[in-house]
Amino acid sequence: MMKLTPLLLLLFSATGYAQAYLDVIEVIDGDTLRVSVSGKPVQVQLKGIDAPEDTNNPKLDFDMERTGLSKDALLDMGKAATAHLKAMVKPGQQISTPMDLEDRDRYGRFTAVVYISSEISLNESMVRDGFAHPLKPQTLDKPLRQRLEEAWGEAREKQSGLFTSHKQDFETWLKAQR
Repeated sequence: MMKLTPLLLLLFSATGYAQAYLDVIEVIDGDTLRVSVSGKPVQVQLKGIDAPEDTNNPKLDFDMERTGLSKDALLDMGKAATAHLKAMVKPGQQISTPMDLEDRDRYGRFTAVVYISSEISLNESMVRDGFAHPLKPQTLDKPLRQRLEEAWGEAREKQSGLFTSHKQDFETWLKAQR
């Protein structure tokens, strides 16, 4: 596990929460960013959402097994999701997040709601735009869960993003996520 630098620790209050302003290094995939914290790269998973994989990895293999979709079909959806996130946030851009030092996923990445302005959450935007879906909403705090569920309802109603470009494959992928 990564050692946290003293500067990173200063960004957080005694409760573990504080608004951090971080520079984006790169978009890794449709739900993960690499940001700079005290000059060191740190991965941040967009909290509460999941987007299809865009690279060959164990999750892709798992998705192939449980959906019956081809690797190419899954990767194509993942690349579309990643391209959409890259269109919203660029390397060098500053993002803000109320990160929690204790909130990490099973891969050791920070999980956070990430804002590109005071009002625009990348998490909600990826769901609303139809390139990701809410992940286990019952495990999220109520306000975030409600925002993601509202965004999901809008995406389904408008048939946004992957609902249009990859309709059948996206629906198959979604059914397997439950």
